[in-house]
Amino acid sequence: MKQPLELRRLRDFGQIINDSFTFLKENFKPLFKALLIICGFFILIGIVSTTFTYMNVDTTIHLDTNSYDVQTKPYEYIVGALISALILLLTQAFIHLVTVCYISVYLQKNNATPTLAEVWGYFKYYFFRILGSGILMFFMLIAGFVFCIIPAIYLGTVFHLIIPIIVIENSSFGYAFSKSFRLIKNNWWLVFGVIFIMSLIVGVSAYIASIPLTIISVGNKFLSLSNFKLPLILIFSVLHNVLSLAYVLPAIAVCLCYFNLAEEKDGTGLLDRIGKLGTANDDQTNLPAEEF
Repeated sequence: MKQPLELRRLRDFGQIINDSFTFLKENFKPLFKALLIICGFFILIGIVSTTFTYMNVDTTIHLDTNSYDVQTKPYEYIVGALISALILLLTQAFIHLVTVCYISVYLQKNNATPTLAEVWGYFKYYFFRILGSGILMFFMLIAGFVFCIIPAIYLGTVFHLIIPIIVIENSSFGYAFSKSFRLIKNNWWLVFGVIFIMSLIVGVSAYIASIPLTIISVGNKFLSLSNFKLPLILIFSVLHNVLSLAYVLPAIAVCLCYFNLAEEKDGTGLLDRIGKLGTANDDQTNLPAEEF
């Protein structure tokens, strides 16, 4: 029988990427069940918002043979676009937190599949702590952009480790803040590269899903789709927002980065296995070989 993926172990860049997909494949049904139920409300709101926004595109932009001229309902379109962006941001944050909670329960149960009730319990427990931490990190990033873009990029990469530390170690923001800097020291490019590649994969899929919406909305008058515009936009809005669940991949990858760095700096996984030596449930033959 194939053994479940061991989380606490050293990994290089390629192994983090590959194991992110492996973990998603092994936990696809229970993980997406939790995501759909806990984040489903925001996905539905996102579908409504996206549909409203793209339905107003051709009433916002008057198309003629010579130019694009903004004429009617510009404010409705702008407000709708801003609301859609905010909902997408909240959906991504919820997906990230649910994924980290799932992984934390998975770890606590010794690589056993978490139940929906367990993930929901973790989610409720950490929600306000993560919300407060997120607000603090947001203002820090804004300050970084004000002074210079480079500090904001550096901090953004470091901050990705804070949520896994808070949830997995049940720590405060202050502890997670300092530990994230300690873990990422001499490993910033590894974490940045993993986040960049995973975000690129998800971003490309989201961009591809938005192309049909733009074509249908802007090209409506040329393609004679008036009778089918609403159903088509609704269908592709559903696809566009459901694909936001792909943000689970960067969340998994960030957690694997955390486990890799924690193992490198503190040897937490090795210490945990040493502590289990001699116990009734210990089976060292099933553990992956340590890498040093």
